Amino acid sequence: MAAAWAGNFECTACGRKRLIGSEFSKAALERHRRDPTAPLRCVACVEAAAAVERQAAADKQRLATADDAAGAEHVCSACARSLPAAAFNRNQLSKGGEKQRCQTCVADAEQAAAADGAEKYAARLAAARQAMQRAEASGSAAEKVVAASAYSAIEAEKVTGLKPVVLGRGRARGRGGALRGRARAPSA
Repeated sequence: MAAAWAGNFECTACGRKRLIGSEFSKAALERHRRDPTAPLRCVACVEAAAAVERQAAADKQRLATADDAAGAEHVCSACARSLPAAAFNRNQLSKGGEKQRCQTCVADAEQAAAADGAEKYAARLAAARQAMQRAEASGSAAEKVVAASAYSAIEAEKVTGLKPVVLGRGRARGRGGALRGRARAPSA
């Protein structure tokens, strides 16, 4: 069952409304939760802005003078090509020789990470769906509830962007806590 409901978020860049949490990055959602007046941009708008920025950097690289290309060669740690400084972001150049990556490799890594996240979500959802089917076959009400809760938590995480929190674990929480079975000192 795919997420077919509307969310409660709005993108300030494109103006789309009723978006689910998976349309935004986790950092953007956390910023929005801390300050609800902060602008919230969806992943598509952020990616579009990054593509424009990458294109501008590529244009800048093409227009780089021979002096820049000859004097500032850097080696990308991912593709091992020697490129001019204009092919790197400022923060990548500050990382040093063994960690700096060119803009193309950074963009490829971001796309691979996004695809990997979608695959992991699909795999988790499929595993939860199989667990629900096994619980239905077993007939145990407790197993059915546990499996359905796990499935719902995965879907809710996609919609809200929040991971489920398990309450009641740890010291001095829950029923009795650290004083369980002991007499309390009378208050003065």
